[in-house]
Amino acid sequence: MDAAELSTIIQSLLTLVLLVFVVFAVWPEQRIDLFRQQMFEVRDELFDYAADGNIAFNDPAYLRLCELMNGFIRYAHNLTPFRILMSYLKSKFTPSQSVGKWTESWNRALEQIEDSNVKDQLEMFHSRATSLVFGQFVLSPGVLIVGGPIMVVVILFHAQWTTLRSIYRDVKRNFPISVLEEEAAKA
Repeated sequence: MDAAELSTIIQSLLTLVLLVFVVFAVWPEQRIDLFRQQMFEVRDELFDYAADGNIAFNDPAYLRLCELMNGFIRYAHNLTPFRILMSYLKSKFTPSQSVGKWTESWNRALEQIEDSNVKDQLEMFHSRATSLVFGQFVLSPGVLIVGGPIMVVVILFHAQWTTLRSIYRDVKRNFPISVLEEEAAKA
């Protein structure tokens, strides 16, 4: 082995170590910070919507939504594929856990709102918050590195998925968001 080959091997190893550090140390921390910032922005817009007199600050739907967003902000570091899977399995195999409690109170609070525009706007805020959670999960290194190749194989064999948007919608539809909402509301 000559000096050029040894230099190439050392450079390759250092680059690989740097890549692993960025993907598994820097990227997740950056994703958490970005997620929290985006959730703060949605929560601020919700506050501004209430401050404009569209909904009372003590309205149950407003309070539930703020509770959820604050929980997601506190719970952001737990939005990893492993912890999401463990929360989901815990909800499935622990009968004493009341999954859906937050969702039930949210739906009851929405039913009490008479103005359909306000109801639609609150549902839009909720949808934006859950989309941020789903995006946090999808863009985690574990999902992209492990799930990426699996997704390519599934796409090849699942002909009805013709666009990335349809894949996103199908996966999001089956994502256990109610489990995460419960965890965030308790956080």
